[in-house]
Amino acid sequence: MVTDHGKINSYSHSFKIIEAPTCPCGTRDQNIDHLIFECELLNKERTILKQAMVKTNDWPTRKRDLLRKYYKEFTQFTNKIPFDEITVQQITCKDNSKIV
Repeated sequence: MVTDHGKINSYSHSFKIIEAPTCPCGTRDQNIDHLIFECELLNKERTILKQAMVKTNDWPTRKRDLLRKYYKEFTQFTNKIPFDEITVQQITCKDNSKIV
């Protein structure tokens, strides 16, 4: 997840699998920073992560600190992300038809 690879719209868009990298929340492109720090669709999951961190660090933090200092909490956060629900499941075929 921290490498910007995986089942997110910005990654799929870079390979022309989907037309636009926009997040279903509608605020901006769906990239890793957006999912971790901003996406309204993940407010519940992010709140749990922030509660674990606020005791020792300010939010938002750097991704590197999430991995070094809060690996367990960050792993729990990423495991709770419903990628099938928050990513576009659309594939554009060579003839420009779409499979959703």
